[in-house]
Amino acid sequence: MNSKLISCGVAALLAFIPTARSETVELGLNDAIARAVRHSAIAELARSAEERARISQNEAFNALLPQGDAKLIRSSNSINLATFGFSLPGLPPVIGPFNVIDGQIVAAAQIFNLAALRHYQALRAGADAGHFAVQQTENELAAATGRLYVLVQRADAQVASREADVKLFQQLARVSTDEFEAGTGTRLDVAQANVQLARARSALLSAQNDRQSAQIALLRAIGENQASDLVLTDALTAPAPPATDSAIASAHERRPEIKQLAAQEKAAELGLRAARSRYLPAVALDFQGDFSGNKTNDMHSSRTIAAVASVPLFRTEIRANVERAKLELEDAHIRRTSAEADVEQQVRTSILSMQNAQARVDVAAENVKVAEDALQIARDRRTAGYGSPVEVDRAEDTYRQAHEDLIAARADGAAAWIEVQRAMGALIKQ
Repeated sequence: MNSKLISCGVAALLAFIPTARSETVELGLNDAIARAVRHSAIAELARSAEERARISQNEAFNALLPQGDAKLIRSSNSINLATFGFSLPGLPPVIGPFNVIDGQIVAAAQIFNLAALRHYQALRAGADAGHFAVQQTENELAAATGRLYVLVQRADAQVASREADVKLFQQLARVSTDEFEAGTGTRLDVAQANVQLARARSALLSAQNDRQSAQIALLRAIGENQASDLVLTDALTAPAPPATDSAIASAHERRPEIKQLAAQEKAAELGLRAARSRYLPAVALDFQGDFSGNKTNDMHSSRTIAAVASVPLFRTEIRANVERAKLELEDAHIRRTSAEADVEQQVRTSILSMQNAQARVDVAAENVKVAEDALQIARDRRTAGYGSPVEVDRAEDTYRQAHEDLIAARADGAAAWIEVQRAMGALIKQ
């Protein structure tokens, strides 16, 4: 009795608890890319690396500025004359202890240090390379998000197509049942129609599962609640591919990888100049002011101002640093030229893929029309008593496959367009 009352109470309580509602997110391609770039941990780490490069640049610049320190020292000293070989008659060997108060100001300024200046310039070019590295990461994230967007578009199209198939095969199953009951059909016709309907329903369940998986992946990428429903606002289409030469020129101008490697090559060149500049003299200005005495009311000042010129006479590490900088410059040049060739290959390959996908779309669309006509003819022949159930069954399979091929071709065309934009560096506004 008590258990029944508890069960009834729990049921009544659950009835008043509102059910969880999933939000609906309307999403366009550009919006998806912007959200993914904004919420990506990879992009955040790239921005942190850029900030560290900026800090190193500022650190090198601060080394060129005047430096100063101030000290206040109070000490108790004693001197043992015997330590220095002195022995004064009438005086103990140890003098003190006595107090000393000393205030010091020390400053130094670089007047001419070309090696330090070149080092700062190299770090500044490296900071620019870090900025382009962030853009490269964002471009790759944009491409990955675009592919996920296309996957969701394809899954939506498959669900819509298979829902239409279910409706069609339900209608065909009803026709077969009516013909069997009227005596103009056979039990085999009904069985084949039911088999086709079962296949369509199974394909619909598979498409719905694929859509849910694709939506979860896209929601994760843009930082949204993964329980939300997605409504894509952009169609599964692609514009005409760009001209190859203009696309290659645009890629060389806009791709962050090439900009990054060019900045790294410039940094390596400045690094080589900095290494060679260490052979040159450096000029600095030093200042030291001192205010000291045994007591605060008995203190005296002194100062030293010195112009310091230094030149390396025998420093074996300078030559090693120059040779190492030469190798780094050669490596940077090789990486940049290789990247330019890789970018050109990516542009050409992606445009060819896009052209091939658009040709497949045209062929698939024509095949859909042919398959629809063939299915209608097969049904008419079967109704007129000339065709066979096998003919209708084959026409239905061809019809279904033609629609699948059209969806796949359109999705491949949209994915190829995303790849063209990635190869050109046009997915992210710079």
